[in-house]
Amino acid sequence: MTTNAYMPQLGAGSGLGRSIRLRRLFGDNGKAVVVALDQAVPRGVAPRLAAIQDTWSQIDAGGPDAVTVSKGIAASLFGGSGRPRPWILKASTFSVDFHLTYDATVASVDEAVRLGADAVAVGISAGSSVQAQMLEMLSRVTERAAELGMPTVCHAYPSGELWGDRKGSEESVLYAARAAAECGVDIIKTWYTGSTESFRNVVDGTPGLVMVAGGKKLDTDLEVLQFAQSVVDAGAAGLTIGRNVWGADNPTAMVKALRAIVHDGVSATEAARTHLDVVTA
Repeated sequence: MTTNAYMPQLGAGSGLGRSIRLRRLFGDNGKAVVVALDQAVPRGVAPRLAAIQDTWSQIDAGGPDAVTVSKGIAASLFGGSGRPRPWILKASTFSVDFHLTYDATVASVDEAVRLGADAVAVGISAGSSVQAQMLEMLSRVTERAAELGMPTVCHAYPSGELWGDRKGSEESVLYAARAAAECGVDIIKTWYTGSTESFRNVVDGTPGLVMVAGGKKLDTDLEVLQFAQSVVDAGAAGLTIGRNVWGADNPTAMVKALRAIVHDGVSATEAARTHLDVVTA
């Protein structure tokens, strides 16, 4: 078995728990396709999220490496028979309509351990008037997680109003990702900067496993796969993707196509042809 930087050789302490959980999420190659199903509170209850059990069944059939979900939904997805997927407990949430730049705490590291999660995720809004409070919250989470052997994920978005027209720029994304890393986060999920070259600068400047948020719903399946290929080419550890998976015509096939890009290194066009029956020129 290959030993990577995120899989240190440790004794029987909390570090061992962290290492085991990270291996569940990222395997031996340090890559993962994570599906986000935590978007009902941030963005509203879309029809596919309302039918969460049927939607999850289709996603699960594609073999994602993990899923991000809130504690209240986790029981309905993982409480029955069968082998559950690795999962990440989303422990904070914002709302595009009601509190865009403030992530309210809705779960804890201790709950993540008790519920059998493999990591705990919280969000920050970098460049907002409440950035200081968000960083304090994040640091408390990483401290407790280290005590209990729980990997941490930060949804580090430069969504703050203080950025002005720099919001979403390479500068702002790197700042948000680096702020999370500076607070001791293991896995940083952040915005895509628009190109392989610019996102490579974010990956290179951020210690930790950097993943990309799926972002807005794209028009075609091929666009989703081209986006994924760019992320992988930039050196990222993979994607955490929601609307472009559960909103796809065939979520099962979309997960398989993304896995082919992230884990097998196939091109977007080949993944589209093989898994989605998309004919490209």
